[in-house]
Amino acid sequence: MKKLLVILITSCLFFSGCLQSSNDLYLYGTEYKNPPDAPDFTLLNQDGESVTLSDYYDKVVIVAFIYTSCPDICLAISANLAWVHENLGEYSDDVVILSVTIDPARDTVERFSQWTEANGYEWDHLSAERPSTLVNVWNSWNIVVDNDHIEASQPPEESTNRFSVLYPDNTSTIIDTPCRSEISNNRCYNDGDDFAHYVFSNVNITYNLTDNEGDIGEWSTNNNLNFSWLLHYWDNLNETWSLSESQNISSIDVDINTHLAWVSSNSNLSHLSPGVDCNGKGWIMGSGASAHCMCDEGYERPDGNWLGCVLIGTGDTNSSETVDPHEQSLGEYGVGHSTVTFILDKQTRKRVAWTGINWDVQEFLLDIQALSTE
Repeated sequence: MKKLLVILITSCLFFSGCLQSSNDLYLYGTEYKNPPDAPDFTLLNQDGESVTLSDYYDKVVIVAFIYTSCPDICLAISANLAWVHENLGEYSDDVVILSVTIDPARDTVERFSQWTEANGYEWDHLSAERPSTLVNVWNSWNIVVDNDHIEASQPPEESTNRFSVLYPDNTSTIIDTPCRSEISNNRCYNDGDDFAHYVFSNVNITYNLTDNEGDIGEWSTNNNLNFSWLLHYWDNLNETWSLSESQNISSIDVDINTHLAWVSSNSNLSHLSPGVDCNGKGWIMGSGASAHCMCDEGYERPDGNWLGCVLIGTGDTNSSETVDPHEQSLGEYGVGHSTVTFILDKQTRKRVAWTGINWDVQEFLLDIQALSTE
């Protein structure tokens, strides 16, 4: 069904009358023979200002549909637009770029403000206070949005704290629990001791320590195994478990970035899983064999490791062939929405459509230049 939607969207472009210009202009994209008027809209940009499409009459307008949490397709579209924006040259005063979100629940004005600043994007990124406003825009522009995919591609709404245990035999327990936001002063728990007792009682694991001695589950320092429990914390900056300077767990503040572990003194710390999934640079999407990281902006999954995120360009690119579970799970209609980017002429009519992401950006720019001089 999703594949059929894509076919129908592409077919609509051709049935509108494409392939041959109504004048002597040569255009590289899919051209409308009888250009329809582009549906008007008024949305909010990343600065909270109203932007109305019809205000750009006498301008060539590019309209793209993206969302900031998109892991691949939208990033490519935005990268294409960034190249075009930087290379408009003498045409810059005649051309306007508008990116419209297909995820208004998360792409708020504030989110777009942060995102555009972080990426250096200087054109308007548009959202709305009411999701229904965006739905009307998508419908009028024949943009099909797969809401199920968007929901599946989002990080958890609640932050979680992780408490881990590494036992003397190098087996481990990992417990993730939502931050208890009712605790005051930006804390998730009253202190580390409150955190420990809360999580272990919730999973019915025996927990009784005094001065790093005592019982966690079936392991006890009182059984002549010659070990003690050492308190560690997850160092978010260096992405490693570190021995806590204070071994008094009651002195530890627990906020949304705090992850703790009790590690037996005779175990190998390398056997303990990271304090946060995806090295703290993303979130897990899917489960079981299809589980994989959705990495934050500026990070990517290293080849062969779908549960980690590293800085772009620093991962291993020479590992053996692997299967991308994200691509497998998405199938034919894999972008969450129909990727049609429009170029409007100076009469605010749809003149050219570019589908997907495999544009020749130089040809895209030539279409803009041609319409600017029309």
